[in-house]
Amino acid sequence: MNTKSLRIATLAVLFINLILIFLVNLFTIEMEPGKGISGNGNPAIILWFIELPAYLLLLIGIALIVHRERYLERRKGIGIPLMLLAFLAVSILLQIDNASRIKEQIDGQINEFGWLNQYTNTIYINFYSFLSGILLMLFIQSVITLIRIRSKERI
Repeated sequence: MNTKSLRIATLAVLFINLILIFLVNLFTIEMEPGKGISGNGNPAIILWFIELPAYLLLLIGIALIVHRERYLERRKGIGIPLMLLAFLAVSILLQIDNASRIKEQIDGQINEFGWLNQYTNTIYINFYSFLSGILLMLFIQSVITLIRIRSKERI
């Protein structure tokens, strides 16, 4: 597959991922104080089985594009990995804040359901976890590229 086709396919998978994240958010029920527990089951769980493979395809597509275009090899310094690490840290902190807000909202009300239910889908599939995965993959890829460049320079 040439790079242009790979870019188009990755862009399409990106849009599919964003739509699925929106749908998971839409189908996740928000716990309201004083209101009864929903008996509708967990319709968003079906979307997980579409989102997770689509997300893996997106990560592979981004990794291949970055590798083929040699984006990370153009800058030999440590700036890009540090910047990616900083963005990753912020994204993880936002994810933790999001999860703790949801936990506070439902704490003690649905203990019998466990942590995978119609109220907690957005803890796992949301924009912050989506962004964290991409940033982690790019950070790892940039560190590996930096190590490879530095080892070639020593030889």
